[in-house]
Amino acid sequence: MVTQSKNKSINGRLVAIGCNYEPWIALLEQSGWKTHCCYDLRTADAILEEYSPCICIVDLSNNDFSLNSISLRANKTKQVRWIALIKKEQLETDVICQFINNYCVDYFSMPIPSTLLLDTVGHQLGMLEIEARTWVEVTSQHDMGLYGDSKSVKQLRDMVRRVASTEVNVFLTGENGTGKELIAKSIHNLSKRKNAPFINVNCGSLTSDEEKIAFLNSATKLHDDEKPKFNGTILLDNVEELSKELQDELLRYLQAPAGESINEDVNCDIRIVVSSSADLETAVANGEFSKELYYRLNVFHIKVPTLRERGSDIYLLAEKFLGQFSNEYNTLASSFSEDSKQLLLRYSWPGNVRELMNQVKRAALLAEGSEVKAEHFDLPSKSNLKQSLRNIKDEAEKDVLVAVLETHRGQVASAAKDLGVSRATMYRLLNKHNIVPDVRYYNNGQMGE
Repeated sequence: MVTQSKNKSINGRLVAIGCNYEPWIALLEQSGWKTHCCYDLRTADAILEEYSPCICIVDLSNNDFSLNSISLRANKTKQVRWIALIKKEQLETDVICQFINNYCVDYFSMPIPSTLLLDTVGHQLGMLEIEARTWVEVTSQHDMGLYGDSKSVKQLRDMVRRVASTEVNVFLTGENGTGKELIAKSIHNLSKRKNAPFINVNCGSLTSDEEKIAFLNSATKLHDDEKPKFNGTILLDNVEELSKELQDELLRYLQAPAGESINEDVNCDIRIVVSSSADLETAVANGEFSKELYYRLNVFHIKVPTLRERGSDIYLLAEKFLGQFSNEYNTLASSFSEDSKQLLLRYSWPGNVRELMNQVKRAALLAEGSEVKAEHFDLPSKSNLKQSLRNIKDEAEKDVLVAVLETHRGQVASAAKDLGVSRATMYRLLNKHNIVPDVRYYNNGQMGE
């Protein structure tokens, strides 16, 4: 019997990619399902966006689509349950099995058992309803790294929700201060391991001498059993700093058969999340990081956007932080002046969310009344920014003049011709930068100013 939903947002919608109108589709429609068949993947993108939450059945039996294209769509869609249709002999194909294992809730081989399929999609519809009601909102106040309305952070939240329900290893990359640890915690809190420990290990502080593999041994401190079992999540922060020895130990653990532990004192069933602000691909190419380990860790890659890429979120985050710190420090600060707003939006935030948080904390403490002003931030003012740009331009202009003069051995006329300016303009520029060309010095291999 098909599970019927009382939630209007989940109403028995099904998308069939690469499927002809067949008896099993007619049966679904007779049972109250709203179906849509399509062959074009771009059309499928639009339909999945409109239909979500929904069931998506993809026919892989005729190899009409590249698995990579389907995987990309399965990876980015939210609240879509994927089911594959295949030929029985395709189960001998590794890539097909890997796709089913990573992205599908079920599969059926030809010919399609209509009644069983009807039961399966009905059950998955019920699961979607439960999921929609019970998903934890990851934009809560303690998860500031995921708070915002920008397109990039919405996509980030969708990826976190999708991967959290799986057991795959996650690889987080992004600049310092973007909130990679908060994202790792969100993945843990949204997973079935949420009641187990979450351990953050800074790989830069580990040495092969102190522990055989420190992040696994740390689990023994959490239990009093003779042989404790650790089934939580471990974040390996700054994973690029793992020593060669620990890289080898970690790789050996990942290669071990299921249920086998490299630590005799601890039964380990862990999920690994790694993070890095470095270019790990370059480190692999240079032989500084194990290639095989990199590919085993980089199962699901999430690139955390910078605050610069989240422009519309800057003020939202600032307001959120201000409310938090005003309550924490019992200050009156509750709003931003117009000049402080402009300063927040104009600054490039090289330290990302962490820098914004620290700046708002400072402002909340310094504000004497209810309004935070630009002077309460330790950031370059508008005039200082203009002055910095002017200085950069002047220095670059001076460097070009000196270099051209050196090329032409101090001859102003030929240097001016090379730059495409008149001799008068050339002398004006030289005077501006206090450059005095002396042909004798240039001919002796020196530059005089």
